[in-house]
Amino acid sequence: MVKNYAVVFPGQGVQGIGMSRDLYGKYPQAAHTLDYACQILGMPLKTIMFDGPENELNRISLTQLAVFVSNMMVYDAIKDAVGEKPLFAAGHSLGEYCALCASGALSFEDSLKLVASRGRIMEANCPEGAMAAVIGMRTMDISDLCKSITESGRLVEAVNFNSRKQTVISGTAEGIEAFKARAAGKGRIIPLKTAGPFHSFLMRKSQEVFAPELDKVYFSDPAFPVVSNVTAKGSTKSSDIVTALKTQIASPVQWVASVEYMASRGAEMFVECAEKSVLSSMIKNISPETQAISAMTLINE
Repeated sequence: MVKNYAVVFPGQGVQGIGMSRDLYGKYPQAAHTLDYACQILGMPLKTIMFDGPENELNRISLTQLAVFVSNMMVYDAIKDAVGEKPLFAAGHSLGEYCALCASGALSFEDSLKLVASRGRIMEANCPEGAMAAVIGMRTMDISDLCKSITESGRLVEAVNFNSRKQTVISGTAEGIEAFKARAAGKGRIIPLKTAGPFHSFLMRKSQEVFAPELDKVYFSDPAFPVVSNVTAKGSTKSSDIVTALKTQIASPVQWVASVEYMASRGAEMFVECAEKSVLSSMIKNISPETQAISAMTLINE
């Protein structure tokens, strides 16, 4: 039995053809989750996840649905075996909707509806732009350089504070190129394959269009605190959760502060609910005194 743990969920970037096929074949709970999602959505999501085509799976609207459902398949496969309920739940970007579903703040059906709306709206309103991971520069230096470049008319912003070693920047292609030029020799800049400048202020149109969708579903107070990407604080009040979600799309992901918050309040282990481990290495960098494991290791025990 796992004790004093938090469950965490990654967002976009873990998708790929064949995702969740093994889970579906081995674990009845996981298979039910995917079949039920296809029934609710009225679309062959399982076929797209298993067989593609890749260009279809990589559409923002379908990527978000596929990642949400895949993460929940993992959670549903382990939650009974884990035993005690988590101290906290948190998700990175899209993964926050998995955390809300796992905590009972949202029903699975309403979670799916919101994720479908979120992806569809972001796809329809996504501006041109780019993202890049910055390795080895101080967070303050990254933010200061982004501010200087933006003031010159080329928009770029620090948006994902992933670990003490890695921060992701987002903005116009010109802004990203200007950052690369001015940061030369100070750190590694790795371009990311993304469909847009996610979590930057360029996403405000998507955020504004999506916000009313949050008022169309019922949020319950969660069974355990859900840590917000925006505030990096846990809450068991549904009103606080909705308020933060309304600014999530165009706000930075405060992942470092979120992990620190959970660790400082008793989380000794972080269980990452996803087929591919993405967050665990970040968590080990942020909070080396805690343990971070993939839920897949629990499933396979």
